[in-house]
Amino acid sequence: MLPDAECVKVMAEILESLELGQFQIRINHRKLLDGIFEICGVPGDKFRTISSAVDKLDKCSWEEVRKEMVEEKGLDGEVADAIYKNISVKGQPSEVIEALKANDKFMTNENTKLGLESTDLLLKYSMLMGVDESVLNFDLSLARGLDYYTGVIYEAILISRLFIIIITS
Repeated sequence: MLPDAECVKVMAEILESLELGQFQIRINHRKLLDGIFEICGVPGDKFRTISSAVDKLDKCSWEEVRKEMVEEKGLDGEVADAIYKNISVKGQPSEVIEALKANDKFMTNENTKLGLESTDLLLKYSMLMGVDESVLNFDLSLARGLDYYTGVIYEAILISRLFIIIITS
């Protein structure tokens, strides 16, 4: 997690020094998404295809993403709804991590447990390196690059402009 924390620190330093306005560094972990899919009942062979649908949530409505999951990808509607309920969690990383650690389903699933532990470590290292937690946002719907990223996922976005710049891990 140290190299990832260093990347988060560099992203924050660059965006602060450019003075482009308010920004946010969104974080998630592949293991968390895989664990959520397991908990919700997604068949293992559909993880990547469902991840690609989840990845659209910052551009499309839940109704559009759900329709894709159910009608195009053959996922049961109740499973899709359970996914949405779980991935809708967002906020300050320390608060989200504590809330998820209190969830028995998350803590008994090996993937979600490992993902939470890794994300917690990333947060601790980032804060030790001087990253202000207020610029971090733990977003369980962040699903970039899940076909090739094996761990933490992060991206920076400018939120004080009419446009968004995305820097991904």
